[in-house]
Order: sequence, then structure tokens, then C-alpha cells
Amino acid sequence: MSTVQDLGRPGAAWLGVPPSGGADPLALRLANDAVGNAPGEAAVEVTLLGAVFEVLSDVAVAVGGTECVARIESASGGARELRPFVRVRAARGDIVQIGPAKQGCRAYLAVAGGIDVAPVLGSRSTLVSAGFGGFEGRALRCGDVLACRAAAGTAPGIDAAAAERLLSELRTRQVLRIVPGPQHAAFDQPGRFCEEAFRISSRSDRTGIRLEGRCIASPFAGRMSSQPMMHGAIQVPPGGEPIVLMCDHPTTGGYPVVGCVIAADLPVLGQRRPGDRVRFEWVTIAEARCLAGELEQRVRQCMPGSRDVQ
Repeated sequence: MSTVQDLGRPGAAWLGVPPSGGADPLALRLANDAVGNAPGEAAVEVTLLGAVFEVLSDVAVAVGGTECVARIESASGGARELRPFVRVRAARGDIVQIGPAKQGCRAYLAVAGGIDVAPVLGSRSTLVSAGFGGFEGRALRCGDVLACRAAAGTAPGIDAAAAERLLSELRTRQVLRIVPGPQHAAFDQPGRFCEEAFRISSRSDRTGIRLEGRCIASPFAGRMSSQPMMHGAIQVPPGGEPIVLMCDHPTTGGYPVVGCVIAADLPVLGQRRPGDRVRFEWVTIAEARCLAGELEQRVRQCMPGSRDVQ
């Protein structure tokens, strides 16, 4: 499940199109900055098992996100480690290997200039369920050839060690902070939702993360008129096992929503893998805004040459 992703296509929900984009947008931004790209350039999102790429022309690359072993095997012999968020020149004939995820779920391979695929609705992100965006609207297969856009110039610089420390902290966090959802008050004792940990199901993907554990009594028998949905919304279907919507989520849904993961914790959500345990913590909308600002400040400390995300 390696796909081409950028920072997504917000604003298309009225067409029934979810934002897509990197499941861990922070790791994608940092990998792009490491090679001198604008934050929203397209990169390859590699999920869990790793991937292998052959370099067909000289290019600068960087890898970051999940904890994994990454390296470049030279066509002339020998191998070099690809440390997180460190820009490395790869020559024609080199092999870039991204190993299985040890901690976290997704790694991002950024190349100088970004992956060159045709934009759809203003984004190069892949939406597999609809079959458009990215490379032919699907996950990558053996033998696919990805073109690169022209590099913008010299990399502005990134504190790779600080970036990896930040990502490591987020990868290991087990608590996701949430704000009340539109049906919060209709749940019986909604505060109890945060009392116990849930286990992430193997049935999870970029559409939604299914949670296993204590069943939650859903109001309205778990059914109601469809309403708009967003990344991070926590739906409770009739069976009582919550679903946390991911970046490829449906834009409407008829299950009651008890809460929504705050923006600052979406990168944490994007690195959760099957078998992980997670807990939730209520915060106010004002606190959520402050936390988003604090995270952005920490990101900018890693990216001295960074540009504003558009």
C-alpha cells in the first residue's frame, strides 16, 4: 500500500471527495523540507511493510515518518544508511530500500522537486477508493515508473535530529486528544469514553481506524440522518465499536459522532498501527487551537528555512 500523496485536496467535500493526502501530514512536510521542496509537494507514502525503488536518474532523496531501516545500495557497490530527514544524493542505478516499520505505520520518501503526476482537483494525492489522483489512481505496483519534477534549488536546511525527536515523541504517544462531537450530549455518560483504552483493529485503513474493546452504547440506535464528516471524527455505529475516520473518509455518514481528534494529534493518528492501544482525552476547542499552535512552533524550530503551508 504505497501511494503518491501530498497535503491533500481540502474544499472538495461538497463534491463528495475527501481530502486524502498524507496520513501523517507532519512527516510528509518535514521530508519535503529536507530535500528543499515546498511543504505540499507529492511524495510516496509507504505503509508498514516497506518498499524498494530503483533510481533512474540522479536525485536528492529523504525518508522520514515511521521508525524503520532505510538505506541506499550503490550501483558501484556498498550501501549507505538513510537517516531520518537527512538529504542524500542518489545516483542512477542506486537502490533505495525502506524496510518494514518497527514503530509507527507510515514512512515518506521525498524526492527533490516532488513526484510528477497530474493534479486532480488541485492535488496529486491518490484516492484509491475513487480511482483517481496519484499514479493511475491506485497503489504502486512492481515496475511502475515515477517521474520527478524539476528541483526548486538548494535545500533550505532542516534540523534532522530535532525533527526525528519530534516524530518519535508523536509515534509513541498513546493518548489522542478529542473535542466533543455534534451528538456528544446524546451519549449516555460520554465522559466514560475516555476511561478505557481501545485496541486498533486489523480492519483499519486510510478510510477509518476501527477500535476494539468496550462497546459504547450509541444513541438513536446508532442510526440517524446523514451529516457531514471530517478527518478525525469518531463515529459509533449500532454495534458500539467506534470508528475514527481517516484522510480518505466518506464525506457524509449516518452514525452518531461522539468526538473528533484535534488537528495537532492527526499525525499521531496517522502513525497508529493494528494492535496498538489508544486512549482518548477530552479538551476544549480553545485548548485544541492552542495545542495546534504549539505543535506548529515546534515544527518551525526543526525547519529554519520553512515556508508557510498554502
